[in-house]
Amino acid sequence: MFRRIAVILLPVALVALVATTVWGYQENQDKNALLIKAENQYQRAFHDLNFHINKLQDELGKSLALGSRRQISQCLTNVWRLAYAAQSDLGQLPLSLVPFDKTEEFLAKIGQFSYRVGLRDLDREPLTDKEWNTLRSLYQRSNQIQRDLQKIQSQVLKKNLRWMDVELALASEDKKMDNTIIDGFRRVDQLVNEYPEVDWGPTVNNMGMSQLKQHRKLKGKRITAEEAKKRLAEMLDRPDTRGIEVASGDKGNDATYSLSLKRGEHTVYADVTKVGGHVLWMMFNRPIGKKGMDLEQAQGRAEAFLDRLRYPFMEVVSYDEKDNAATFNLVRREGKVRIYPETVTVKVALDNGEVLAFSADEFVFNHRDRKLPKPELTPAEARKRLSKRIRVQDQQMALILNDQGKEVLCYEFLGTIGESQYRVLINAQNGDEEVVEKVEKTDMERI
Repeated sequence: MFRRIAVILLPVALVALVATTVWGYQENQDKNALLIKAENQYQRAFHDLNFHINKLQDELGKSLALGSRRQISQCLTNVWRLAYAAQSDLGQLPLSLVPFDKTEEFLAKIGQFSYRVGLRDLDREPLTDKEWNTLRSLYQRSNQIQRDLQKIQSQVLKKNLRWMDVELALASEDKKMDNTIIDGFRRVDQLVNEYPEVDWGPTVNNMGMSQLKQHRKLKGKRITAEEAKKRLAEMLDRPDTRGIEVASGDKGNDATYSLSLKRGEHTVYADVTKVGGHVLWMMFNRPIGKKGMDLEQAQGRAEAFLDRLRYPFMEVVSYDEKDNAATFNLVRREGKVRIYPETVTVKVALDNGEVLAFSADEFVFNHRDRKLPKPELTPAEARKRLSKRIRVQDQQMALILNDQGKEVLCYEFLGTIGESQYRVLINAQNGDEEVVEKVEKTDMERI
C-alpha cells in the first residue's frame, strides 16, 4: 500500500522540485537583470554629472574671456543648458536621503542667472560690472565643485564602488559599509552651503531648456539580443559571447540593448542599438596600475581600436590625461575638413593600453554622406574676425553644428590667451564667430 503511494507521489514530488528550482532560477535571473540595469543607469548618470559640471565650469571660464557679445550670449545659454542637465543627472542618482539641496539650488540659480543674461540683447544692454563679478564668482565656485566631484569619481573607480551599495547603505543606515560616495556628496553640499551669498541680480525666471542635440533616425536591420552580444564581443575582441548578459531591452520596449560582462571582480557595461547594431558606449571600471606607456603609445592603441572596428579615417583633436588613463576625442576627417558632428571618444589605460571606455553616439547618429559647401571667405579674411588677444597656433577646416542645429563650414583656429588654450571656429560663409571652446591639456604638436 505504502509502496504504491510512494510510487505515485515520487514523480509528483520530483516534478514539483524541478518546477520550484526553475522558478527560483528565473526569479534570480530577473532580479540580477534589474540590479544590473539599475547599476548601469546610476553609473551613466554619475559619469554624465561629472561631464556636465566640467563643461559648465569651462563655459563660465570662456564667458570671462570673450569679447564678442554674440558669443557671450551663446556661452551663457550653454551654461544654462549644462546647469539643468547637471540637475537632471543628480535626480537620477540614489541620493534622496542625502542632504544635497544646497547644491541643487546653486545649480538652479546658475541656470536662471545665465538664462536671464544670455538671452537679452547684449548690444543694447551689455554686461554690467556687477554681472561680470557674479560670473567670476560662479567660475571660482564651480571649479571647487568640479574638483570635489572628480575626487569622488576617482575613488569610485579606484575602489570599484557600486551605486547599488550606496542605495543599500542609505536605506539600512549601515555605518560599516564604505560610504565614500555619500560622504563625498555631503562634503560638496556643505561646501556650497558655506559660500557667501552670490549677487544674482534681479529676480530670475525659472525656465527649462530642451537639448539642442539632434539625432538622425538610424537605418539598417533590427538585430536580436544574441546579435547584440556578438557586437559587444567583437568590440572586446572576444572569440564568443560567453558571459555576456542582456540586462534590459530584450523585451522589445527600448531602443537599445543594455549588456554586461563580468571580468574578475569588475564588470563591463555597454549599450547596443536595436536598429543597425551599433555599440553606443562601453565602460569598464577597473583599478589602473602603474603607468607603463606614454601618450603617443596610448593614442596608437585608441586609433588601432577604431581601425579594428572599421571606423573611417578618424583624427585625434584633443586628449586628457588623468589617474593613469588617457581619454582621446577623435573626429572623422573628409579630405581637409574635420566633421565634428561625427565624434568618438576612447579612454585608454596607461598601465597596459587596454581600452576602458568608448562613446560613439555622436558618430552613430550623425554619420552620413554629405556634400560639403565651398567657403566664401579666405583663411586670411576669417583670421581677421578673431580677437586680437588670441595668438594663433594652428588652422584647420571644420564642419560643425551651430546653435540652431544646422551644419556650417568653418575655419578652425587653435590659439592661446595667456596660459589658456582655445579653439575658435569662424563661419566660412559669413565670418560669424560660431564657437569659442576652451581646450584642456591639448598639445597639437604631439597630437
